[in-house]
Amino acid sequence: MPLEAPITPGTVDWTGENPGIILKDKDDAIAAAALFFRIAWSPVGQGTVLMLYGSPGAVEGPANAPNALISDNPALSEFLRTGFIQRLEGFAKLPAFAGLHHRDLTAARQTGDPAGSRFTETVCAEDLMVELVWEDLESPKALELDPELTGTGAHTMFSLLVPARQGRIFVNGSPLPGHVGKRVQAGMETTTAFLYFSETWVIPPSE
Repeated sequence: MPLEAPITPGTVDWTGENPGIILKDKDDAIAAAALFFRIAWSPVGQGTVLMLYGSPGAVEGPANAPNALISDNPALSEFLRTGFIQRLEGFAKLPAFAGLHHRDLTAARQTGDPAGSRFTETVCAEDLMVELVWEDLESPKALELDPELTGTGAHTMFSLLVPARQGRIFVNGSPLPGHVGKRVQAGMETTTAFLYFSETWVIPPSE
């Protein structure tokens, strides 16, 4: 039987992978954070982007804990900075957002298996190597979220979520401080270390 509405209405904003790690301090504030993007389609092309908050409470972090936007497609990094990250209140309100200056990506690689117990993404700039590590992975969950349930409040989102009970962020081989915390998404308790695959963000049509 054919689907009544096989096409989701609206405009596709971007699609790809978007794993991340948010580390918390003892007061449950953000101690460090990283969002990784491997974009398969966007209006400004494909590419790899890493948003790093090494020092969330400062505009400019030190060399061992910088705030940076590393990418092989500057237009894509700016597209995500203004059209996506800026819409995520938890990130946009922090001083580190103003310090997201573009750095050219020189290398990127992934290791591990998201169906196993460990997965990593590593991104390098000229003087910077950032490694994201997810461990103790849980079973995948398929998500379909309306705008009121997404971080931007402006998109419909489809994704495959693999939560991780453990996550770490390394900058030039040294770990950033903080621990993985709990979070609630669409009424579901999960963690602040997450693998998002097959992720598509759609801007719904205007009423």
